[in-house]
Amino acid sequence: MIGQTISHYKIIEKLGEGGMGVVYKAEDTKLKRTVALKFLPPELSRSEDDKARFMQEAQAASAINHPNICTIYSIEEHDGQLFIAMEFVDGRTLRESKDSVNFKQAIDIGIQIAEGLAAAHEKGIVHRDIKPENIMIRKDGIAQIMDFGLAKLRASGSKITRLTKQGSTVGTAGYMSPEQVQGQDADHRSDIFSYGVLLYELLTGQLPFRGVHETALAYEIVNVDPAPMSSVKPEIDENLDALVLGCLEKDPRERMQSMAQVALDLKRFRRESSRQRMSRITAARPAMQQSGVHAQPATVPQVSPARKFVLPVATALLALAVIVLGWQSVKTGKGPTVPSMHLTINLPAENLMAAFGSSTLEISPDGQYIAYLGADGAVMQVVVRRLDQFTFDPLPTTAGATDLCISPDGEWIAYSTASEIKTISIRGGAAQKITSVPGLTRGMSWERDGNIYFGIINDGLFRVSAKGGTPEVVTTLDSTQNEISHRYPHMLPDGKTILYTIKPNNISTFSDALIAVQKIGSPEKKILIHGGTYARFVDPGAVIYLRGDQVYAVPFDAAKAEVTGAPVPVLDGGWLIEGSGQAAVSISGAGTLVFAPAGINEFNNTTIQTMDMQGNLHRLVDTARAYGGISLSPNGENVAADAGAANDDIWIYQLKKGILTRLTFGGGNNDLPIWSRDGNYVVYSAEKGKYLNLFRKRWDGSAPEERLTVSPYTQVAESFSPDGKFLAFSQNNDIWMLPMDGAKRPFPFVESPAHKYFAEFSPDGHWVAYSSDESGKPEIYVVPFPAQPGKWQISAGGGLAPRWSPNGKELYFISGTTVMVADISAGAAFNYSAQRKVCALPSTAVGLAGVTPDGKQFVLGINSAGQYTLNHISVITNWFDELKTKLSANKN
Repeated sequence: MIGQTISHYKIIEKLGEGGMGVVYKAEDTKLKRTVALKFLPPELSRSEDDKARFMQEAQAASAINHPNICTIYSIEEHDGQLFIAMEFVDGRTLRESKDSVNFKQAIDIGIQIAEGLAAAHEKGIVHRDIKPENIMIRKDGIAQIMDFGLAKLRASGSKITRLTKQGSTVGTAGYMSPEQVQGQDADHRSDIFSYGVLLYELLTGQLPFRGVHETALAYEIVNVDPAPMSSVKPEIDENLDALVLGCLEKDPRERMQSMAQVALDLKRFRRESSRQRMSRITAARPAMQQSGVHAQPATVPQVSPARKFVLPVATALLALAVIVLGWQSVKTGKGPTVPSMHLTINLPAENLMAAFGSSTLEISPDGQYIAYLGADGAVMQVVVRRLDQFTFDPLPTTAGATDLCISPDGEWIAYSTASEIKTISIRGGAAQKITSVPGLTRGMSWERDGNIYFGIINDGLFRVSAKGGTPEVVTTLDSTQNEISHRYPHMLPDGKTILYTIKPNNISTFSDALIAVQKIGSPEKKILIHGGTYARFVDPGAVIYLRGDQVYAVPFDAAKAEVTGAPVPVLDGGWLIEGSGQAAVSISGAGTLVFAPAGINEFNNTTIQTMDMQGNLHRLVDTARAYGGISLSPNGENVAADAGAANDDIWIYQLKKGILTRLTFGGGNNDLPIWSRDGNYVVYSAEKGKYLNLFRKRWDGSAPEERLTVSPYTQVAESFSPDGKFLAFSQNNDIWMLPMDGAKRPFPFVESPAHKYFAEFSPDGHWVAYSSDESGKPEIYVVPFPAQPGKWQISAGGGLAPRWSPNGKELYFISGTTVMVADISAGAAFNYSAQRKVCALPSTAVGLAGVTPDGKQFVLGINSAGQYTLNHISVITNWFDELKTKLSANKN
């Protein structure tokens, strides 16, 4: 095949051959890059079922973008033979390289492989054939995992036995997990076992299982415990021994459960090999020591690899001891007598901590429970864990939660949704509605006076009895000081003074917000801190708050409500969302700190792109920002979009000139722009008061903005009629119309108890498409305009964001992760075809903004990798001692 051109690949040379196919080096003549082509044996894909399974697996693997995983570019077919086009890796396999790998390099390679597998497992992808032949070591030392998806294809061959699969040897079989050997289902923990075998061999030079023939090897893998690595090489640290043996547990339930944690443990070992460390477990482990943190107690014993089975019990007792010590300190007022300990808690993959909330992480005042907002797919719910147990308990009845707090006695959780505050037992069960709220809450605090205090997204602070009732006003906005929101309330010890964050209308980040105190019942407030958010009073006499990627502490006299010293950074992390001021930090009464070990949550990662009908993307606007609402002008020459910040603004990108200019300038949030039909104006929602009402402004900024509506409801502009005489907008879950001439008096167009959005006029103006959840889930409907009898459901299986083609003959919409279309034939009567698939919608797409004037492309936002969830949190016990030390050092 050398010298041939297959598709757009010119074969250069043969790189290798094995049981899973032949690999060639080739040139991609389209993109002018070097690639590797792997041609699979025809006998492995004769079955259409096998081929379909492989294509599905390989397509999933191709979505992984990680430096330690070989990138798959495409899966193609030539003369009935499947081949994979992948990244060309200039290096050698680990099998070829391992004899020249020293101990330090072995640890580095182990970390890289672990991180690559962790990335795959996070996407639900299992390799199933981890071995040295499938690890490439590049010339620059980077390790890359190869051949995702091939093991599943190979395992499906009916003539291939479990151990002697085609191209395999007994040595290769030695990397299989017990469940693979026994023909059982293999999940990500099977990869962990194989990884343990690989690392064992890399560190000792020999395999942990060495049966002289197939049957003996299978028996050893299933029944015989491997010898500790230190028995082969005495210089190997027994903590490293315990880690590897933890990967080699026979029972998947007792095995290390997360490759992400394995990577963290190896990194910790690399950095702290000379220190004693706490026992490792899956659910709670010591994290890396930070500067200024106490050393681990010398009385904590090291773990013998031969006694690994005692780890869960030992750690449970440790966690229980932390709680008992904390509880004793609450009762006696005396601090713990042990040094602080730093722990990491891994969160379940199906409920990672979500960035989209207000109070996303809380610890109960007695230190027994943590609760956080977990992302279960697209829905957030409250997840609870007792610190002396290993299990996480999602509370399904809290689906849709956006905020939470824990009661002073630690028995109840209050949480908010888009319209209500509810309470639920911390152990689960039925939820009880406490009150309705007029908007999204921004911070909740359940105080000892029996009230729940909360902020509202565009209002002051309120409180409501935990037993239920009507919210009372606690603070009011001072418009003379440009205040547009009070957030994140926290009561001082006197039970009469509230600490909170102020959002002015002229800041772009909550690192520039204000922190104030105010007596309940008094209109007077005192500004404590200029530049910070999410303030909390802590017992050592300090206020902690977030600014940037750090937690700061400032000495504070609670009796006088006065700052008494200079602020000092005390902790890296806290996961500040600079656009809303929310954070992930919480402290128990005894000084146990829980926090997200991440800094600023960066949302400036959205690009505006076009996508053709085959799903190919092309960047339209180069600058990446936190774009939300995106709208293409009718002539296709300009793009309007809002860019998220503490106060969002509208920006205009002139495509021909390549110029990005700002249209609005603070004064609150300005969001969700659309263009007038003549292309002269941009209409948007602006926060000139408590609610987002409709405004318009000439797109070139040549005239002042004009207010179109005054309403006690948030309004979102949707689309104009073709003649420009009517503006469809959503308000209070209904579709309304605003006449653009005369008195401009809006009127309801489609009303019902259902949620209705995305109203889109047809190009001829006779029809309006919209999305409604009246059937229980969002679907696309079309009704006549002006209002008259008739209504048609276009989608089947879900539908959002309807967009008409310029000629009105197609109606596009989103269904799940797919762009769908229905053909429209509308004259005197309305007719439509069954929906059909157009192309896949990228998983990182932000909606479907519209169709280009030529009808050939869509406009949409594409997110790059963003920090929207976290898979672990950190715990520091007896943190008050560390805080006191840092505050004292600052005085000196």
